[in-house]
Amino acid sequence: MSYGSQHIPTEIRQKRADRLVEISWDTGEKFSYTMEFLRVCCPCAKCVGHTPDQAQLIDGQQDVTIRAIEPVGHYAIKISFSDGHDSGLFSWETLFDLGARMEAIWQDYLEALKSAGKRRKASVIPIMQAT
Repeated sequence: MSYGSQHIPTEIRQKRADRLVEISWDTGEKFSYTMEFLRVCCPCAKCVGHTPDQAQLIDGQQDVTIRAIEPVGHYAIKISFSDGHDSGLFSWETLFDLGARMEAIWQDYLEALKSAGKRRKASVIPIMQAT
């Protein structure tokens, strides 16, 4: 069911072995998002900033995985990533837009990495402390 112009997911499936999240939509469309793609496209204020000049270029996430996906009301999901980042709420609108424009967004990201002299593979391996 769609509310206004908003698309609603009918299924969200995490495929850990493939590092994918597949989302089926009420439009009949289905998008496969890599975990890396979702991490570098995180819509939280820390990642995108409050203004465009505050946006961060998130690098070194090629091997990131998802620890948990939690529903937020009837409009979004919260994703907890293996790098400890968990502050992004991915609304249905954001997820659908990311899926529909994935190829262009990814190419822009790769070009930005290259221009900044950064890379997808982590340069530093974080050591997680036992809790």
